[in-house]
Amino acid sequence: MNSNEIIKQTRSLIDKYDDIFLSYLIHFAFAILIFLLGRMIGKFISRQIQRILTNRRVDPTVVKFVSSLANYAIIIMTLVAVLGQLGVQTASIVAVIGAAGLAVGLALQGSLANFAAGVLLIVFRPFKVGEVVIVNNLKGTIDSIQIFSTILITPTNEVVVIPNGQIIAANIINYTRLPDRRLDITVNVGYDSDIKKVYQVLNQVVGKTNNIMSTKAPIVRLDQLDSSSINFVVLVWTSNANYDNVKAELLENIKNLFAENSINIPYPTMDVNVNSK
Repeated sequence: MNSNEIIKQTRSLIDKYDDIFLSYLIHFAFAILIFLLGRMIGKFISRQIQRILTNRRVDPTVVKFVSSLANYAIIIMTLVAVLGQLGVQTASIVAVIGAAGLAVGLALQGSLANFAAGVLLIVFRPFKVGEVVIVNNLKGTIDSIQIFSTILITPTNEVVVIPNGQIIAANIINYTRLPDRRLDITVNVGYDSDIKKVYQVLNQVVGKTNNIMSTKAPIVRLDQLDSSSINFVVLVWTSNANYDNVKAELLENIKNLFAENSINIPYPTMDVNVNSK
C-alpha cells in the first residue's frame, strides 16, 4: 500500500466520521466551559457567603466551614453536569450520591440537626457574640457560635458548651439586645406601717439612687396584700451597663431609709408553744 492510498483512506474515514468527531469536540468544549463556569460560580458564592457572615460577626470557624461547604456543593453539581454533557448517564451517579448522603445523614442525624440549628442561629441571630443571655436556664455571655455548638461563659467564669439543637428548641432571653432595661423590686412592709410614709420614703429612695433614667418615669405602687406583709413594687429604668449597680444601690438605700424612718420589714417568724405537764 503506497502513500497515496493511505491518504485516500484517511480522508475517507475523516469524511465518514467527521460529524461524530465534531459532535464530540463540541460536547467536550461545552463540558470544559461548564466546569470553568461552575468553579467561578462556586468561588463567587463562597466569597459572598464569607462577606455576609463576616459582616454579621459570625465565628470565623463557622464562616470558613459554611463557605467551603457551599463551594464543594456547587463543584459536585458541576461535575455531574460535566459528565452529562460528555454523554455519561448521570441518573445512577445522582442516585449513588443521594444514597450516600442519606446514609451519612442517618449516621450523623444529631450532628446534622445541630449544624442546621447553627445555620438558623446565624441567619435569625437571636443573640450575638458578647451578649448576655439565658439559655436552658443558664445565664452567661456568648463567647462564640461554632458549627455544632455555642460557647457560653457564666458569671462565675465557667465555660458551658451547649449543642445548637438544644438552643433552637429552647426559650432564649437576651438581656443586652436592647440598650435599656427595667428593674423591678418588691418591698415588703408590715401591716402596722403608714402607707403614705412608705410611698414618701420609696420615692425618696428612687430620687437618691444614681443612674436611674428620668426619661421613663419611675413607678412606686402598692402591689399586694400578703398574709403577713404589705407588698410594694418599685419599677425604674436604667441602662444595661448600670443594671447591677443600680439594683445594689437601690436595695441599700431602701434598707437604710427604712431604718431611719422606723419602717418595719417583716420576716418569717415561728411561735413555739411548750406544754408542761
